[in-house]
Amino acid sequence: MMDCRPEHVGAASWHLCPDPLQVPGARLRALVQARLVDEISLGPVTADVVATPDLRLALHVAPRIGRDGMIGLAGRPESLFPGLALAAAAVPMHVTARGYLPLDLDGTLGPFGGFPENFAALDHGDVFLHRTGVAFKGRVVQRGTPQNLPLAGATVEIDGLWPTYPPPNVMPAAVMEPADVVALSPGFYGSHATATLSRCDVVDDLPQAKRLLLTAAPGTRRLRLDNRGTLVAGMPLRIDADDAARGEVIGIHAVDTSLSADQPAWIELDHPLKHLHRRLARVVPASIPATHDPRNLSRAAQPGDPCAFLTAAAPWAALSLVQVDDGVGPPEFQRIARYAASADADGYFRLPRISRLALFRLRATHPAPPQPLRLTIEPDYGLAEQVLTVAFE
Repeated sequence: MMDCRPEHVGAASWHLCPDPLQVPGARLRALVQARLVDEISLGPVTADVVATPDLRLALHVAPRIGRDGMIGLAGRPESLFPGLALAAAAVPMHVTARGYLPLDLDGTLGPFGGFPENFAALDHGDVFLHRTGVAFKGRVVQRGTPQNLPLAGATVEIDGLWPTYPPPNVMPAAVMEPADVVALSPGFYGSHATATLSRCDVVDDLPQAKRLLLTAAPGTRRLRLDNRGTLVAGMPLRIDADDAARGEVIGIHAVDTSLSADQPAWIELDHPLKHLHRRLARVVPASIPATHDPRNLSRAAQPGDPCAFLTAAAPWAALSLVQVDDGVGPPEFQRIARYAASADADGYFRLPRISRLALFRLRATHPAPPQPLRLTIEPDYGLAEQVLTVAFE
């Protein structure tokens, strides 16, 4: 029933009968929202793209990018989710921002008793974005010598970390954290609030090696192999086993058994590929008979993070394969590297990609200079590779 009232302006008069106010669930409004924050500076981050990976939902929602890092998806809840009074509805959101890892935010709306009169948006609150990471290279030299003599064999390592900038009037050394961190290749496949990393024993089944029949692009979870042989769900696969830079180890999620074992077959993986794997690349089945020296994550991880922060120093050798197990999803397998290097004959060194740090301390030692050199470095995340000069006086 309309609520009419008389209106008078000068000698004119009329009856005003406004449309009734729409109930909350029928209005164009926020369905899901969040505030993007840089985990290092704790400042807001402006998104470049906000979307939903749900192709059906994408036709009926509009992205919103506001001030102070605010983002969201807007739509009419009653039209999109007419059954929201009884059943929850998934509203996934995908976010990208220049210089940061892309992030997928999953969540559900409702159910709301009394919908559409009763409705509230899904609010993720502050969401911390992780930087993409930067690699470091440089040269160790002795100043005051002819042409700054390079120091071959010098050891360069990270021995202290600051995840955020030290507070004002606080000595940085007082809040420095130990460098209990390892680099990962190719980087985390999934999100992990908590997880245990353990060094793996790996046994390759070389006689059962396969070949890719189709090039597999990054992001795909399916491989076309020349045969399925002894493959079963849960078995790890070494993909591109002959290429150390592209190689990945991913578990099998499912095997297509519609044809005989010696015929080509589709293999579904536990995680999407990080690298491009070309046709005829070698794929080797493997087994993990045992794991050793477990260490827990000290910081939650997001997909693509290039390093793992641990609760204690790990004794694993460089290039060890480690299993990442969070007790929820299928395990991941990562090749590790240490943030330590020896300078070559010309004094040059290279450290793996690192991220999620405001500052770190670099320690350099060499038999000739009697005292170690310590430098505090601020990563420049605008670069893919940062050049350092390590000069003993």
